Amino acid sequence: MDELDSREWLLTNGLGSFASGTVCDAHTRTYHGWLIAALEPPGQRTLLLSRIDASLEIGGQVFDLGTNFWTSGAIAPMGYKLLQKFQVDPVPTWIWGWNNWQLRRRLVMPYGLSTPNLSGDVWFQNSVLIDYHYEGIESATLSLRPLVGDRIFHYQQHADSDLEFVQLVEAQSILLQARSPAWVGTSWQLSWSQGRYQPDGMWYWGYRYPEETARGLSDREDLYTPGALTVTLNPGDTITLEARVRSADGCDFPLDAQTVDRAIAEEHQRLRTVFAGLGIEAQGTGSEDADSGSQDSVLSPSSSPLPWPSLSSNPAINLLSIALQPMGRL
Repeated sequence: MDELDSREWLLTNGLGSFASGTVCDAHTRTYHGWLIAALEPPGQRTLLLSRIDASLEIGGQVFDLGTNFWTSGAIAPMGYKLLQKFQVDPVPTWIWGWNNWQLRRRLVMPYGLSTPNLSGDVWFQNSVLIDYHYEGIESATLSLRPLVGDRIFHYQQHADSDLEFVQLVEAQSILLQARSPAWVGTSWQLSWSQGRYQPDGMWYWGYRYPEETARGLSDREDLYTPGALTVTLNPGDTITLEARVRSADGCDFPLDAQTVDRAIAEEHQRLRTVFAGLGIEAQGTGSEDADSGSQDSVLSPSSSPLPWPSLSSNPAINLLSIALQPMGRL
């Protein structure tokens, strides 16, 4: 993709939590983030996981896949130039590639009410699933750096000597919680299916959100990174991650290469049940996508925005959420 496509996507979980961002993967609003949890619904939502920046090393060459705006005026890195395709059906999907490799990323926000056992107990979950699938002709090293916060979603976060993010490193997860002398933040965790995690907590200063600039509002944010996860991927390999608010009634499930596929299938099954009485069937519509390599590309500047999916064509899209339209004010 040669141009920054700032059209926006949105995922929701039915409890008020959401994830949102842009096609080009740069955050342009205070409201963009991958886990914005409704801890006190319906009003208060808290940003916990802003994003995960990724880089891929193949044959000694490093490809940075992220895209960020900075207060200096710079856009760096420029991973959008490696973005080959963005697809909205059934979930937001990005495919980056160059020569003989491709990396696909998918985001899923599971429905917030779950019945994980035969007893029928219901529990609440505020979580997001992310997976990365690699294809190529040789092995690659994927580096993933989470960028986190703990703030009400209307306001930006700024580095402060009194604000720290405490982390407890476990075998395949980290437990995170912000704290300062005046308050203790939300306890949440980031888990992964494979890889080696190295803690190296630090602040990244000076992210800029252009849509807030245009609105005449505060547009600067600092984000904290607790460390980096690295994993060696052979062609065909997948790594899955989950960010989730911790709760007393929650359950931990192991992550594997099929976790996201199962989550998509479960959501389609739930929607079939919900809409059965209306005579509506949750069927796929094919893929609404933005493909930088095709003549029908909707990423080109001359292309019209993707239409809103109709309820009758795919209710899964409506409730899973995808709208490539300007979001307006939340």
